[in-house]
Amino acid sequence: MAAVLSARDTLARIHKGLRMVTVPFPHLSGLVAAARVSVDERVPTVGVFASGRMVANPSFIARLKDNELVFVLAHEMLHLALRTHDRMRGSDPMQFNYAHDYIINDMLRAELGFQYIPAGGLDMPGAREKSAEQIMLEMCKNAAQMQAKTRVFDGESTTVRRMFQSGEGQSDAGEAGDVLGNALEKKLFPHEAAEQDAQAETVKELAAKALSLAQAMGAMKGMRGFSAGDDTQTVNALRGLYRPPWEVALQRWLESVAPGERTFTRPSRRGEACVDGVLPGRRREGWMLNIVLDTSGSMSDEIPRALGAIADFCDAVGVDQVRLVQCDTAMTADDCIDPAQLENFQVSGYGGSDLSPALAHLAADPAVRAAIVITDGEIDYSRDAPPYHVLWVLPQSSGAAFNPPYGRVVVMGGT
Repeated sequence: MAAVLSARDTLARIHKGLRMVTVPFPHLSGLVAAARVSVDERVPTVGVFASGRMVANPSFIARLKDNELVFVLAHEMLHLALRTHDRMRGSDPMQFNYAHDYIINDMLRAELGFQYIPAGGLDMPGAREKSAEQIMLEMCKNAAQMQAKTRVFDGESTTVRRMFQSGEGQSDAGEAGDVLGNALEKKLFPHEAAEQDAQAETVKELAAKALSLAQAMGAMKGMRGFSAGDDTQTVNALRGLYRPPWEVALQRWLESVAPGERTFTRPSRRGEACVDGVLPGRRREGWMLNIVLDTSGSMSDEIPRALGAIADFCDAVGVDQVRLVQCDTAMTADDCIDPAQLENFQVSGYGGSDLSPALAHLAADPAVRAAIVITDGEIDYSRDAPPYHVLWVLPQSSGAAFNPPYGRVVVMGGT
């Protein structure tokens, strides 16, 4: 076993390792510069807070070779770049933490040329080709067979069922996961609690810049096309994984545009917390939710999560039917379906990005009073407001500075 260095020498070694992270990953330079490192024996291995503070156990760091240390530090920086702290909200935090760990470790293995995951880290070959939501679904479906660890690094081998269903890894957020929460940071570093939120906002801005730079360095990835696509695939919506805060904004918008008068015969669920009175609810008389789905190539990874979230929301508020208009640069489908059908749905297009035809198509229908547009914002669209209310819904990973001249914008995962 390597000798444990002093706290000062351990910090110097970590900072040197962070500088080395920027060699293969220059887009992480801003996050690396903002990272604040604490050597702390109160954590078993290493972890990172949303504020950019990284905590590292000196004994754990001492066991790592220099190239392994770079791997582990890059892993923590990628949690910040991928906004794991924010994206896990509404899902099981530990499960989402582990899903991102599988993805990040597999990506780093390929990028850094490792044949193994250092420090006995979580390992799932091919995870980098999947989304966190897909991996979480696999965890739910194959819990008894799927291998996991009792910690992200240096943990004992176990199964997903033992890890998550028994609560084995959830007794202390610092014991199993490496994506550490705000409450734990305030507990460990109470003297800096006042600056914690501001630091987290700074890290969010740096993460957005890191992802934008990564896309720019990724050649054609993320660039939108200009012709219609003719690809078709059946999409399995990622349902039941989220109850995110953005649904609150969606519900408020929907309540403002939905048909039906207020009535005390259907109490509002928003009044459940009110002990002194009952708020009137909305009387539903069978209504349809109009959705324009951006099916451009840049949306291929986002569509399953978007459809799953919308389907869950339809269940929650009692939408009877969904009119789903698909469009890349041409309108590829206009279907009226039951919300349950969103769970397994055929999506067409995957070409360029111009939603003008779909918006104009709905404008020609006088029955359309409101529409939700699901897009990553990397689109062309009519600058003239249509004769109906518009809510633009963007995936959280969207890096687009999207500011349309009409309608309201909400971000999945945000408020």
